Amino acid sequence: MSTGRREPENLEALRAERDRLSTVNDVLSDMVNAACDATARKGYRDDDAEQAKQAHWKEFKGPVLAEYFAARDAYHEAKWGSESAAKTREVIDQGFAHDPAMQELIAKARADLAIRHAAAKPVERDRRRSL
Repeated sequence: MSTGRREPENLEALRAERDRLSTVNDVLSDMVNAACDATARKGYRDDDAEQAKQAHWKEFKGPVLAEYFAARDAYHEAKWGSESAAKTREVIDQGFAHDPAMQELIAKARADLAIRHAAAKPVERDRRRSL
């Protein structure tokens, strides 16, 4: 019987974070698309609930996407190394070169994620016995 290779714990956590944020982004996109469709079907009348969903999407689409990029970058770096991750970060940064607000969100998300993961690293214990 063979089992698949198991990722190191920190890599599993990074992958899980990346996947969670991808799902959140997908759900937000589905929600706003459904709200837009419903608004059109209603003839753009009596659509307060749909307008609220669209406002929610507008408020959170940037931060969620920025957190997803940060998580994806961290996973990519842990799995394939700094040089490879730098190339993907460069592509993302170039894609948002025209959007300083998004650049700021991505930089903040990267810094926040680095702080969270640095704090989560286990501390090496001194295994020597005290006499």
